[in-house]
Amino acid sequence: MESSEYPSTSAPVQPVLPTVQVFLDLSDPSTLRQLTNISEEQGVVAELFGNQDSDIEDIEEPVPIRNNSVLPVHRDRLTPEDDSDEEHQEETVEEGRRGWRRGVTTPEELPFTGNSGVTEQPEDLSPLGFLKLMIDDDMMENIVQETNRYAAESLRGKALTPKSRFKKWVDVTVQEMWTFFGLIIAMGLVVIDNIEEYWSSHPLYDLPFFRLIMRRDRFLLILSFLHLADNKEQPPRESENFDPIFKIRKFVTKLQENFKRAYIPGARVAIDEAMVAWRGPLAFRVYNPDKPDKFGIKIFELCDSDTSYCSSLEFYTGKRPCSAHGATFDVVSRLIAPYLEEGRTLFVDNYYTSPDLFTHLKEHKTLACGTLRLNRKNGPPKDMLPKLKKADTTTSVITNGTLNLLRFYDKREVNILSIAHDDTMVATGKINPVTREPIVKLHAVADYNKFMGAVNRSDQMVSYNSFRRRTLKWWKKAFFHMFMLAVLNSYLLHKCSVAAAEALSHRLFRRDLAMQLVAWAPITLTRTIKDAGQPRTGDQGPPAAMRAPQGLTIAVGEFHIVNRLTSFSRTLGK
Repeated sequence: MESSEYPSTSAPVQPVLPTVQVFLDLSDPSTLRQLTNISEEQGVVAELFGNQDSDIEDIEEPVPIRNNSVLPVHRDRLTPEDDSDEEHQEETVEEGRRGWRRGVTTPEELPFTGNSGVTEQPEDLSPLGFLKLMIDDDMMENIVQETNRYAAESLRGKALTPKSRFKKWVDVTVQEMWTFFGLIIAMGLVVIDNIEEYWSSHPLYDLPFFRLIMRRDRFLLILSFLHLADNKEQPPRESENFDPIFKIRKFVTKLQENFKRAYIPGARVAIDEAMVAWRGPLAFRVYNPDKPDKFGIKIFELCDSDTSYCSSLEFYTGKRPCSAHGATFDVVSRLIAPYLEEGRTLFVDNYYTSPDLFTHLKEHKTLACGTLRLNRKNGPPKDMLPKLKKADTTTSVITNGTLNLLRFYDKREVNILSIAHDDTMVATGKINPVTREPIVKLHAVADYNKFMGAVNRSDQMVSYNSFRRRTLKWWKKAFFHMFMLAVLNSYLLHKCSVAAAEALSHRLFRRDLAMQLVAWAPITLTRTIKDAGQPRTGDQGPPAAMRAPQGLTIAVGEFHIVNRLTSFSRTLGK
């Protein structure tokens, strides 16, 4: 009922009548004859009107409300006798209304015919070997080149104070940059709020490892001048070629190529968003209430459902021209394009699911399953959908001959669109504590819960032991997120390449990787080491509290790190 303003006191009050909705079948010629007073001899006119399609307009998409899981519940298999709603019993199977009708279509089985798994392995199977499959020497040399370029441009003609740390800048080398990233990984394992306190000699923060590897000012200088692209090559904002993520585009593009080359996803994949936390001003910053980091930069990712390995990704940079099918249709099409025609099954949530997308995937020999918003284009008419009640334990199925819409009630209405499933129920292996009966659920729900969470798991593992620091530059937050994603993918390659008994945990993998990265080159230590505030002479050697960690050797006046650690993975993995 539409709301109206209160009438003035002088005007007569009109009674408000209830709105009555009447549903007529315009496809029935006799109905049209009664409405238009057409005689039997003029029935041909009604036949012309009866051939017109029903005018049901598509609804605009609302603001996304995301939920990637469907809870398992006890349900009975739907049969025609189970539908006790009298209104539903009176309806007959309707054809020709966007192609949807009551009933279920047996899904076509598409065998998986593609390759999958690890396609490249390092020679030594070490953590560093796997990381270099993701970030190769060419990428690191580019980072070094652009960092030195940016430092030179920033310091050219700049008046510096006598004590400015910028006066100590010298060009960074590839080996030193690898060492810098080794410390970045180590800082994710040992978390201290203030980055300078890693070099503190205070007993509470005393961490000799960082002081032995690199001086504090040198680390902060590299962090300040870290750069990935030449600013002079960036197109102006008003240009058609303007790229919002120009500063990391080259790195991200090369990283995606390495992701795809090192591993091929299996028969089941999932597409969802990952978030890079960012609350500062940014044109393409988004808000997603269902993510741990609610404000930030959105990244669309395609991950293998079995391993959570990220194979494809795309940064969201704001609204862009899209096809008639919509932006989400285009995103999914771009991400999954390399993996079509091989019988894979794609799992997505209601942000992406649409009949048009699933039909397109089916045409390219790819199955799909996902929760559905009922206002999607070319979905079933609303008056065809059964009304659900909290007490209902049945599942209603609507099909268009290719897609099955499974509709049931579980704390809320749940709608699953699938090419790969019908209304088959499967046992969960659990027992209802009240009825003591086995708990069963839809096969589509079981698969969705099992295979949809790959991107969320990947995003969660990236956040473990990651380098997360406040910065005024959004692209550095995005870059370190991508670097940690590369570390995670290298760890997943490690798990797939070695025997289960020899595989390291995620944390130990990062620890061993950090130790390998800082062992690349000798580093000179110019700071005098003191023991309890007392100066040490040249023949005393380092005090017990300052002895090097395992794998490090300290010399008087300077120290170096062994280039290769023997029995590395098993020694440090204990």
